[in-house]
Amino acid sequence: MLLKKFMPVISILCMLTVNNYSQSEKNIIYLSWENVVDLSLTENLGLKSKLLELETQNLEEWRSYSSFIPTFSYQGLATKNLELPVFVFMGQRFVVGTNYSFQHSLDLTLPLYTGGARWFNLSIQKSLKKSLSEELKGKEEETVQSALESYYLIMLSNSLLRTSGEAVEVAKQNLEQVEKFYNAGTATELDLQRAKAQYYSTLPQYESAKSNRYLSYQRLKSILNISLEDSLSITDTLSKKDFLDQYNGMSLKEFKTIAAENRNDLKSLEYKLEATEEAENISLGSFTPNISLSANVSHQAQMDEANLAWSDYIRSKSIALAVYWPIFEGGKKIIDYQQSKIKTDQMKIMLKQAKDISELEIEQSFFSYNESIKNLSSLKQAKIQSEESMRISNLLYKEGITTQLDVLNAQLLFTKSKTEYLEGIYKYNVSQLALLKSIGMLETIWN
Repeated sequence: MLLKKFMPVISILCMLTVNNYSQSEKNIIYLSWENVVDLSLTENLGLKSKLLELETQNLEEWRSYSSFIPTFSYQGLATKNLELPVFVFMGQRFVVGTNYSFQHSLDLTLPLYTGGARWFNLSIQKSLKKSLSEELKGKEEETVQSALESYYLIMLSNSLLRTSGEAVEVAKQNLEQVEKFYNAGTATELDLQRAKAQYYSTLPQYESAKSNRYLSYQRLKSILNISLEDSLSITDTLSKKDFLDQYNGMSLKEFKTIAAENRNDLKSLEYKLEATEEAENISLGSFTPNISLSANVSHQAQMDEANLAWSDYIRSKSIALAVYWPIFEGGKKIIDYQQSKIKTDQMKIMLKQAKDISELEIEQSFFSYNESIKNLSSLKQAKIQSEESMRISNLLYKEGITTQLDVLNAQLLFTKSKTEYLEGIYKYNVSQLALLKSIGMLETIWN
């Protein structure tokens, strides 16, 4: 009875113990922007999948080499003839064959000429391997860019959360000040209502900043393949970071020249174009004959009983040169060749389209970066001026010189200008990442 009485208490204590133990198992991961780059390159699941795809293509290349090696095979055959053929000649019956037959053979086959298909296929697999290698490099840049953008978004969300918290605190202090003046009869009912409205309007923004901060952490964990239950500790603060280095100050034309030589997506498509052109040659090679050499060593035994010895086998050897040349197959070869040419034309169009898109991407990134430079300077001055304006407005209101509406406007302007300045720093940093990626040189920040 006593045990039953204390059972609920024991259960609660056990649950708390398990919960505390599970919480103690959570990891705290400290991150700098260099750590983010390293983890994104080694732990991202998308990159791991792309790497496996490249390894698979490497095996395909080795498979193409194997087509130059002779095929060597063994065949063993044991036959029990249930009914032997019987011939009748001049009234006499002749049974042909034996009840059992055994055979062991070794066969070697070597294609001598296949219309160049083996060489063209090898060239195709090499081109596809190079294409996938460029895709992997492009995926690395894409992953690092996404990870760093998320990393700086965390710092931005932390800063915005502090800013919105400060806005709540300032609005609260203003409300308390107005309430004192209102109780003393020096502030109007309208002043009090405005102060309350200002205070309560800051609370949703604060809650929104908390949610965005949480989601930004979770997004970075997902990119870096970190458990969503772990905690991240960011060692950097939101500040200007110069990623362009030697590319800073280059013209748009120079950026486009660099991109034409280094963009991984363009290189990948160029290698794919080479592969489709080689596929055309395979189609043309199908119009030529195939020549192959084969050799055979066979041991056969024909027995009426299942008991046999190795001496019962009869050995035979043969070598053959075969020419296979299908003259007409209903136009199938012509259709295959036409289809291969169409695929080549499609790949050329894709490459041209990719070049046009890349130029547009470079232009957008270039102008976005230059815009962020100019805006950041203005936003910094606006923040300084609005902060000073808010300080003066508060002092004048305490002296009774200005109205409470002026204080509210100054507070709103300061919160808005500080938020825009923080966002300006974020845009300045990520615009550099986007510009480096657009020219295919984002890898310079980790190499």
